[in-house]
Amino acid sequence: MGVAADTYAQLTRDMYDDWYQRFYPKQKELLEKTQTGELLNEQLARANDNAEGSLADAQEAESNKMARYGLSSEVDSGQKAKLALSNAATKNSLRDYEKDRSMAVLSGAGYALKDAASASN
Repeated sequence: MGVAADTYAQLTRDMYDDWYQRFYPKQKELLEKTQTGELLNEQLARANDNAEGSLADAQEAESNKMARYGLSSEVDSGQKAKLALSNAATKNSLRDYEKDRSMAVLSGAGYALKDAASASN
């Protein structure tokens, strides 16, 4: 083989070794988290925290607005029900997405897209 082919082969080996040392451990960790449900639980906890934070911010803004007029702000049961439904919808969407992602990982669905993208270059 020529010098160019040998150099290209060495570059390819070096890139693979770099990927294997730096990125593969993280990829493996994320795949394991996906399969055990740990990733879903982390996402659900973040969604819950975000919803609670948004509610607190909205209540504070409403209280400030009503205080300008000398009124008190009360959260009615309708607002609480809307928040609960929104929270449930968010969590159900996350669960559906996690199920779809797990099935895609098991079936290797992303691999075909990666091959198609690299073949078009």
